[in-house]
Amino acid sequence: MSNKAFEETKILFYGIASSYTYECIEIASRAGLKIEGFIHNQNNEDYPKDMKPLIHLSEINQCDHNIPVVIPLITPGYRKLLEIEISNYGFNLGFNLIHPSAIISQSVKTSDGLNINAGVVIGANTIIGKQVLINRSVSIGHDVIIEDFATFGPGCVLGGHTRICEGVFIGINATILPKVIIGANSVVGGGAVVTKDVPPNTVVAGNPAKIIKTNTLGYNL
Repeated sequence: MSNKAFEETKILFYGIASSYTYECIEIASRAGLKIEGFIHNQNNEDYPKDMKPLIHLSEINQCDHNIPVVIPLITPGYRKLLEIEISNYGFNLGFNLIHPSAIISQSVKTSDGLNINAGVVIGANTIIGKQVLINRSVSIGHDVIIEDFATFGPGCVLGGHTRICEGVFIGINATILPKVIIGANSVVGGGAVVTKDVPPNTVVAGNPAKIIKTNTLGYNL
């Protein structure tokens, strides 16, 4: 969709206790979107004070629930929790926040809540689940499957026919070789080169990547 088509589109941010919110503001600005407000979903003062208009939980019923909501959080587990919260409030979660510089093949299939930063390239026939976050300059090969709530740090490279399972977190500049499967809730360390399948609930790091922890619940959980 062109910037002109986005000009009248309004969005809300929900859950702003993260510096990645500023990245999402930049993406929205570049896409010509209008930010209607920033919803702080916790009863504390842990949020950036310069984001306005700020909406606290006590004011949430005053929002237009038809305006689509973006979750500007990096952590897969937290995005999953907030999706439940937002759905319980009756907000619309169907919006994809995509930087205009991203190159997405026409054959790519996506679900709701996709968040794509600048310089991303996604190859043909890739399938992407809901609430997936793809940070700056990530390169995703052809015929890749990315399941719900996965997160990719800046500069990641995924070879063709890889599979990234639900809740996976892949660190900055990591490389996943073709046909490798990363199991659910696993974490790939920054700069790692993954040459073989990673079991679920596992942390790997290094070149070539080796298992350094098992039985994890996922990044930050």
